Amino acid sequence: MQTRIELVGVPEHMPADYLLNALNQPVEVMRGGHGEERLFGPLPGARCGEVVVYEFALPHSYVPWPGRTLLERTFVLLDLGVSFANPCWVRHLRPDGTVVDREAEGSATWYVDLITVERDENRYTFRDLYIDLVVPMDGRHHRMLDLDEFADAVDAGLLTIEQATDALRRWQRFIDRYLHAERAPVGSWTDFPPAAIRPLVELPPCDNPVRWSESDMR
Repeated sequence: MQTRIELVGVPEHMPADYLLNALNQPVEVMRGGHGEERLFGPLPGARCGEVVVYEFALPHSYVPWPGRTLLERTFVLLDLGVSFANPCWVRHLRPDGTVVDREAEGSATWYVDLITVERDENRYTFRDLYIDLVVPMDGRHHRMLDLDEFADAVDAGLLTIEQATDALRRWQRFIDRYLHAERAPVGSWTDFPPAAIRPLVELPPCDNPVRWSESDMR
């Protein structure tokens, strides 16, 4: 079954060579948290222009949305260091027995993460930088998360001033470019999910996805 992702606001047609170029640029991805040595991967991915896509399978403690699988596909804007995914799951049973239920968020809601990007030939390493954004596609407001964790990291010396200021400038450019191009609020996002990801959305899922486990990095 194909991974189902809602692409509200994305143009229906992209040049045919976009898809060809993406298929011809396979990459590997490692992901983890800021300052953490342990990484999850390598994960299969592809690059098209300044966008990378990669995917992995979630464990069966997650329940997918109806019509979806447990294959999670994540997109990265390389120039801004921002990743985002339309999560495939609606519920998660944690090891301690608690249940995370995302039904109220809706299946078309996206999660956006501020990250760092490192490249070594065809391998990319993406590390989480605390700040998250929840972007619904049904007219509701976005929700900013974990600014306090970012501030705590600066206070603790886990982020230098140079790293923090660079991260915040990139984050503001993302918001300005893709969510709110004008100063006054409007009724829809400017370009979200970004039109640039369409050819990568249309890539078929990988044959042998790597499965994430509870002990892996997020």
